Amino acid sequence: MTLNFQSKLGAVALAMCASTTWANNGMPPECAGGPVVNLSAVSTEEVQNDQVRLNWLVQFDRASASEAMIETNKVLASSIKSLEKNSQIRNLKNNIQTYPQYGKDGKPRSWTAQGTLSFEMPLEALKNKGSVELEPPMALSNVQYYVGPAKAQASREMLTEAAITEFQAKAQSAAKGFGYKSFQLNNISIQDERAGGGPAPVYGRMYAAQADMAMSKGMEVATSGGNSTLNVSINGNVCLKR
Repeated sequence: MTLNFQSKLGAVALAMCASTTWANNGMPPECAGGPVVNLSAVSTEEVQNDQVRLNWLVQFDRASASEAMIETNKVLASSIKSLEKNSQIRNLKNNIQTYPQYGKDGKPRSWTAQGTLSFEMPLEALKNKGSVELEPPMALSNVQYYVGPAKAQASREMLTEAAITEFQAKAQSAAKGFGYKSFQLNNISIQDERAGGGPAPVYGRMYAAQADMAMSKGMEVATSGGNSTLNVSINGNVCLKR
């Protein structure tokens, strides 16, 4: 699969902004006697998704919670046993929830057990297989495409280098424009799209299964996963030096 780069400035789109804070406006001690320039640089890339997560659903309505759960668990166990034979499948997870269905009199008339099953695999593996099959009544609820860790890391390294280069160029330009010879970096932070969001992958595209296909044995899944936008931003300020 090939990378698909989309940007306003070639492979990388850079957005810069600057504002000046002078000596009497909360200046850091190391910058005493000179101006401080606040800068930001954002480097962005559209990367082709190479991983896919498939989410499945099964549901039973029975007279008691235990009956509904037993049937749901039986289907999940069978599906897991089948999927474990595929070495390409990762992060296989399942869950069961039960809740009552109430009648007009406000009393429980039945119980519903809903089982979910999800797993991840390389998009190329799905493309070679053509479809993923689980026995009915398991139904495919949605498909999520994202950029895998290795590919995302390579992109972030490139984006970080590009953002640093542009940040430094902007700082040098600011120093020259204000009549100073050089600058000193101060309070610099680098963040990517995962900042504050943990290790969860970026889902670039989602596909929802149709209800009338719920009883099908297998389902064709689009193997063109689209793109995800990755970005790295640098924020901070520099002290201008004579």
